Amino acid sequence: MKKIFFLCLFTGLSVYSYSQNLIWFIENSKFGYVHKTSGRITITPQFTFASQFNEGIAVAAVGNHLLSSKYGFINEKGKWLIIPQFNAAGNFSEGKARVQQNGKWGYINKKGIFSIQPQFALCYDFKEGLAQASVRNNLWGLIDSSGKFVVQPEYYSITDVFAGLTCTQKNMTDKWEILDIKKKTSIKTSFTRMYAFADSLAPARDTSNKWGFVNTSGTWVIQPGFTNASSFSEGLAAVEKDFGSWGFINKKGEWVIPPQFDRSGSFHKGLALMEKGADIVYVDKEGVVVFSFKR
Repeated sequence: MKKIFFLCLFTGLSVYSYSQNLIWFIENSKFGYVHKTSGRITITPQFTFASQFNEGIAVAAVGNHLLSSKYGFINEKGKWLIIPQFNAAGNFSEGKARVQQNGKWGYINKKGIFSIQPQFALCYDFKEGLAQASVRNNLWGLIDSSGKFVVQPEYYSITDVFAGLTCTQKNMTDKWEILDIKKKTSIKTSFTRMYAFADSLAPARDTSNKWGFVNTSGTWVIQPGFTNASSFSEGLAAVEKDFGSWGFINKKGEWVIPPQFDRSGSFHKGLALMEKGADIVYVDKEGVVVFSFKR
């Protein structure tokens, strides 16, 4: 396993809790965790899958193969908080984590007790008290913390929520709309694809298949010119200049990290997970590699 550390780069960062300083890595096909500032292995590689920590808890799976593994939740010491028992799981968000049991998805609390019983074909994390969920025919809506649909499952696609807004597509060939959930009003657009709003901007694709960013009124703020884009996270957005060449821009559309990566993630607590050749790397907001390992 190859490691690259630039410890001095973190001296200006805020003081994080212990779990916020852990990042996963892979060694011999097993997931473990290192401390991102010291590089010390904190949790020995032992899981068939593991996620980043969120709300002090991470998803982890054990088993002989990923598809047959059972999922549970660990603390920052690698101890099981919720024993492996689910067929799949997602991170905790707003005190709930989505889990799959007997082919259906529901939500548990941090004690491992179902707060929303398994009933969905698929669902995602809560944002602003609402979560994307599908019950049938691949149609999506938004549920509240009780599991009740606030936006009915009648959309081919729907994004998570920002400032009471979600982006929706009624049918696969339709143009996207920006829906105000409380007012139940929408703004029609000419976009062929949209992702979720973050930092008041949403990635959008025009009819020439180029991506840019629009404000909550659907007006271009960063003109379309990218082959792909993702939502802003911690002030930066991953965009693809040419196919297979990813970097990060700021809200002015300026390059902060030049395009150079094969695949890109979003920033999470100061680091972004990227792929470059056979390497998986964590980079800081200046594009400096602080840790790397092989796929």
